[in-house]
Amino acid sequence: MSYLYLMLDLTHRGLILPLLCFGWLSSCNDVAQTAAEKSTQERVEIYAQTPFNFPALSVEAQDLITDWPVFKDFKRISQNLVTIPIEDLKHRSNNLRLRIDSLTTTLPESLNSPIIASRLLVVSTRINLLNQETKKSTPDSVVVEEKLLELHQSIREFVLHINEKVEKDRLDNQGVNKDRKTL
Repeated sequence: MSYLYLMLDLTHRGLILPLLCFGWLSSCNDVAQTAAEKSTQERVEIYAQTPFNFPALSVEAQDLITDWPVFKDFKRISQNLVTIPIEDLKHRSNNLRLRIDSLTTTLPESLNSPIIASRLLVVSTRINLLNQETKKSTPDSVVVEEKLLELHQSIREFVLHINEKVEKDRLDNQGVNKDRKTL
């Protein structure tokens, strides 16, 4: 009964309508905050779902790479382009872009060949395309994933050609040494 008297008293004083409005506004605010939190959570997309294993270097190529520290950084960063949010991908792709520029300028003399230079150019192009896509205000997840796959393929080709160049040089040296022994 006391509840009924309280409601009647509030109605006579004109307070019931403001209380109802306040309650309704509070519930709307909670719903708006919840919707905003959900949309923020939905915007954090994880990219690079496809795992990437850096291609294996031959033993001779690994010996050559030990004197090329920029390659180690390039390898480390490119391996870490897996299951990351777009902000991290922006940062890492930009960092990778800087490393590929350093790779190009510090290329060891023994690897300085047109095929290696062209593979480096392809990797650089793929990194720049990925970096460009990640910097868009709303990057397309399908396009980002496609750019990552293309980058991974170009890195595989680059390492493959490093291995082939080192093997070719080894065989050429064996042939020269063999010819010298027969003379």
